[in-house]
Formats: sequence, structure tokens, C-alpha cells
Amino acid sequence: MSWFILVWALCNLGFIALACSMSKHQKQIFKRELDAQKTRLASVIGWILLTLGLISCLIYQDSVSNMISYWLGVLSFSALAVGLSLSYFENHIKTLALASVVFTVISFALIVI
Repeated sequence: MSWFILVWALCNLGFIALACSMSKHQKQIFKRELDAQKTRLASVIGWILLTLGLISCLIYQDSVSNMISYWLGVLSFSALAVGLSLSYFENHIKTLALASVVFTVISFALIVI
């Protein structure tokens, strides 16, 4: 269970970072548009976090095809959570990001221990 939460939280953070690289969502989240350098940084961080989610799936078990399918399912669930949060609870997207960071740290600690 803690492994699923780790992958889900990483994907959440990745999608939030990718949303921060889009001008419409920058206005929702930060109340202004970011400059080009910060936009590019958010995009790179988002893709890195999504890739970390895939890597954490691939090192969990030996069956690569099953884990890629699992990752795609987690991506769908995470995209739904972030998309609905941006649509209906745009004031709480920072809370979702903070919760995802906390979940990532706690679940990583539980997996390592």
C-alpha cells in the first residue's frame, strides 16, 4: 500500500509541476504568469517526477509489462485528481501538492525501513 502511495504522490507532483508550466494554470495557482525560465524549470521537474514514478514501478517487481500497466493506471488516477482539483478546487492545489510531498516522504520511509 505504501508503494502505491509513493507512485501516486510522485505522479501527482509531476502533474502539478506540468500544470505550473502552463500559462492558464499559472494564473490559477500563482495569480500571475511566471517568466520563461521558471516555466521551463516547472516543465522539466514535472517530467522528471513522472519518470521517477515509472522507475519506482519498474524496480518494485520483475514483471516489466505489468508494472508499466500499473504505472499507466496510476497516471490516470493522478491526472484525474489534479485535473479535478484545478477545475473545482483551484484554491486548494497547493494543499494537494504539500500533501503529496508529505505522502512521498512517509511512504518512501516506510518502504526503506
